[in-house]
Amino acid sequence: MNKKIALVSLLVCAAVSSVQAEERSMLVLDASGSMWGQVDGKPKIDIARDALKTLVAAWPEGRSVGLVAYGHRHKDDCADIETLLPAGAVDAAKMGAIVDGLTPKGKTPLSAAVKHAAEALKYTEEKATVVLISDGVETCNLDPCALGTELEKLGVDFTAHVIGFDVNKVEDQKGLRCLAENTGGKFISAANAGELKTALEQTAKAPEPEPAPPPETKPEPPVLPKATLTITPAEVIKGAEITINVESAEDITGGGHAHLELFKVGKNVAAEHQYVYEDKKAGGYKPATLRVPNVAGDFTVKLLTRDKKHVLAEAPLKVIEAEVKLLAPAQAAPGSKVEVKLDAPLGLKGEVRLYPQNGTKQVGIEYVREDAIENYKSMKFTLPEVAGAYVFKFEAKPDRKVMAELPIQVGGAQP
Repeated sequence: MNKKIALVSLLVCAAVSSVQAEERSMLVLDASGSMWGQVDGKPKIDIARDALKTLVAAWPEGRSVGLVAYGHRHKDDCADIETLLPAGAVDAAKMGAIVDGLTPKGKTPLSAAVKHAAEALKYTEEKATVVLISDGVETCNLDPCALGTELEKLGVDFTAHVIGFDVNKVEDQKGLRCLAENTGGKFISAANAGELKTALEQTAKAPEPEPAPPPETKPEPPVLPKATLTITPAEVIKGAEITINVESAEDITGGGHAHLELFKVGKNVAAEHQYVYEDKKAGGYKPATLRVPNVAGDFTVKLLTRDKKHVLAEAPLKVIEAEVKLLAPAQAAPGSKVEVKLDAPLGLKGEVRLYPQNGTKQVGIEYVREDAIENYKSMKFTLPEVAGAYVFKFEAKPDRKVMAELPIQVGGAQP
């Protein structure tokens, strides 16, 4: 017995869930006295009856619909609004019989009727659609525009479609149009029976499901030229200059130039930059020189296309700390010549300058040049005639950073 009760409970819950999930609509029919007016020799109420019957006869299965009418019972009653069929599975025969029995009599409380229909659909809790068919303006002192704003604000997903049937004046259409637009619905003007049927089809029927978008296709990656990089030397002291050779049998410059950029590992901003140009005389590409930063660590040199969107090749580079020092006598006579040597790994460029110990104006300069045997050639300085304390400084290119210095006493020490 308990199992049967449990099964029944599950079935009831499933049915309730299905009803809550379905889309629910309410048709609101103007049955006020003005609906006795004629269009093409036929009363508007008869045209509306025929249009509604045609509509519900083709109503989609699984979609609820109900019917509200106003102005069909009393002549001067703004409260004459009635739910004739609550929203539920469509019964075309029953709805046809109901609309055939309506006798237009009263006023046009269209705003109150739309709100009545929305509340019947529980518009503050569930998705709800109201379709109003009216042949006139509001006659019961309510503002359709303000109502539309209120329903849109309070509704979960509320929409009001409005069909102005034989409402020809733009001024008379204003309130009907505003009610629809303020809820995200459609306003359609229908001048005759054919247009009314078309309007009902456009507003009342469930919209056709949108076709699924085609599967997104990713563009094919571009075919990039193949290239290689050779860095000389592959391990260099900080502040030194390297030479980069680019090899490729294809055009990597795009008719202009490619880019070489130096990145510290773990960083995405280039520390140094250089261009690569085609060597039209020798063929291939011209070697590029690039000075590494005064920071030790692991770096990567990348060859980029002209637009910098693609990496064609890359190679690692290690920048190391190294002892850089100057060698020279500690003391020498005024006006004498002394030999100065730069003791450092290859790859450095710059000048050795001689300054007074506490001065900033140089009194001698020699350029650093590499030597095939001892890394750097010896430099000869002629010392000043004025005795005193001086200092040699090695200033590296390109920013004249002082990487080594050595004091020298010219003549006897000052008292």
